[in-house]
Amino acid sequence: MISIGNKKGGTTIKTIGYIRVSTEGQAKDGVSLENQYKRIAAYCEYKDFELEDVIQDAGVSGGINKARAGFIDLLNRIEAGGVKAVILYSLERLSRDMLTLLALERLLEEQGVELHTIEGQIDTSSPDGFMSFAMRAFMGEMERRQVKHRTKKAMEFKKSNGQVVGSIPYGYRREGKDLMPDLNEQATTKTICQLYEKGTKLSGIVRTLNGQGQKTRTGKPWTPTQVKRIIPEYRGSFKKSKTKVGVATRQFIEAIG
Repeated sequence: MISIGNKKGGTTIKTIGYIRVSTEGQAKDGVSLENQYKRIAAYCEYKDFELEDVIQDAGVSGGINKARAGFIDLLNRIEAGGVKAVILYSLERLSRDMLTLLALERLLEEQGVELHTIEGQIDTSSPDGFMSFAMRAFMGEMERRQVKHRTKKAMEFKKSNGQVVGSIPYGYRREGKDLMPDLNEQATTKTICQLYEKGTKLSGIVRTLNGQGQKTRTGKPWTPTQVKRIIPEYRGSFKKSKTKVGVATRQFIEAIG
């Protein structure tokens, strides 16, 4: 844990710093926890802020908010009151997800808390500062989606060339970096598709497979979910189920209007 030095006398704005690194490479590139802390402390000295604490997440990705104990602690400290500003080395240390950043900014506004960053010089105490924050949030989201898009395209390219990507699809086996047909599994796939084309329901296909003594790749009896994944043209009759994120986002949208 990084220790906090002596507080400067006569300060008027109590602040909390937040620092994070997710990989060893970030530490080598100059955004180590120690470096972030020093920059935040120097900023508070310059602005005449009282740095009460620096919360950290070490070796934690910014992708899943609830998995970051430091981030959750930061939210708790904000809601507890008394803090007037949150200081970051850069906005990316907090998150690259635009919804997370905009929602957090709304929470800070409700609590009367300013957000400051050293890199990018964001200061949400003014409308111009909020504009800078919003633009940075947008650029971070754009970068996040570009990385996701490039990764998806790379996986699709490898898959089109017969290379193994992720889990091995049913009907194939791994041989080095390549996929080779598994004749036994493909025979089962053919049976499943033929039954489906005849109008057999998933439950009926499961009964047929299990009745014939056929097992899944793990040696267990077949289930409707497993059968459904194998049928390329399967179209379910039910609407897509709601996710926790979807439900929470809907509630959030209704609450902020």
